[in-house]
Amino acid sequence: MYRLLTCVALALAVYSTSSLWAADDTVSANTIKTTITLQVLTCEGCAKNIAAELSEVPGVGGVKTDVKSKTATVTPKVNAILSPLQLWEAVEKAGKTPVKLTGPSGTFTSKPKM
Repeated sequence: MYRLLTCVALALAVYSTSSLWAADDTVSANTIKTTITLQVLTCEGCAKNIAAELSEVPGVGGVKTDVKSKTATVTPKVNAILSPLQLWEAVEKAGKTPVKLTGPSGTFTSKPKM
């Protein structure tokens, strides 16, 4: 019985790491995320507004905000390349000021040109 359970557990572990198991093919598990640090982020309402604006940027697959660390983490859709400028402007559109954006295109402490 123990051997059967071990085999089943191993099979599930292998299967769960395959792309067939993924619930949402729009976001890759191995993508490089972009982290945006904000000057001020004090409430969940503001965090939701920022997440909503960032979600509208082409290629964004997911957004997670954290009031405590004053950050928004953006995950691209599979094969998408996110524009640092569009991400920065989305935060500004939400009424907040980014102070740092770090992602695959580099680190920016002022508004990117691209």
